[in-house]
Amino acid sequence: MGATASVIQTTSFPFCHSMNSNEENFFYKSATILLFLTALAKLYSAGGNARLLHIQDQLLHLGYRPVMILVALIEITVAAFLLMSRSDLKRSLALLWLSSNFLAYRLGNYFLGIHTCPCLGRLADRLPLPHGSAHIILLVLVLWWFAGSLGSFWRLWASERWGRLALAIRSGLRKPTAAAR
Repeated sequence: MGATASVIQTTSFPFCHSMNSNEENFFYKSATILLFLTALAKLYSAGGNARLLHIQDQLLHLGYRPVMILVALIEITVAAFLLMSRSDLKRSLALLWLSSNFLAYRLGNYFLGIHTCPCLGRLADRLPLPHGSAHIILLVLVLWWFAGSLGSFWRLWASERWGRLALAIRSGLRKPTAAAR
């Protein structure tokens, strides 16, 4: 078992850039902080009385207020998981799942002809940014999470698979002993 773990840990997937531990820690810590901040922005906006909060989301067929509260709670849960989990594979899967859902939501809205995302509620309008910039920044952020977590997942999953293959090849190449004959 020890030899298997050693091979799995030291074998990397060919042609796949892998983040070093500092880059990976930065990636997950920054995702954690940003998820907490966006969740707080959603909860702050959901507590207001903007007209948008009384409108139904055309994709999910729920009011924007409960959607924002639910998504904020999911973001907090994923952020806490990213903070507490020591498994890079599980962290990559959690962030990949969340970012995939965000991208699917945005894609669904695009196909419905909806070009605004109430991701930050009215708080986005209060930021000192040009109109629409906050939505572009959030899209880039979600794409970064998706690409980073997908790359991390691929590297970790493939590393394990290549390690098992290398171990099987190594054990198959060993000469049989006299006792085995």
